Amino acid sequence: METEALEICPYDPSHRMPVSRLQYHLASCRKKNPKIAKKMANCKYNACHVVPIKRLKEHEVNCVNRTAVDDGQKN
Repeated sequence: METEALEICPYDPSHRMPVSRLQYHLASCRKKNPKIAKKMANCKYNACHVVPIKRLKEHEVNCVNRTAVDDGQKN
């Protein structure tokens, strides 16, 4: 059986989560780390992409999920 890729939690780098559980984990970590959460923002193309507010625009310009959303709006 193939193992699922692990993602690093943006709120606590020592946390590594399977992609399938990341969304639930992020909600929990956000509540446990309110000081860090105030400095972070979610990407509008993928809610599992949590980046520092200062880097949000740069991330969204280069987001791998952007093309899928943009292509869907053009039709």
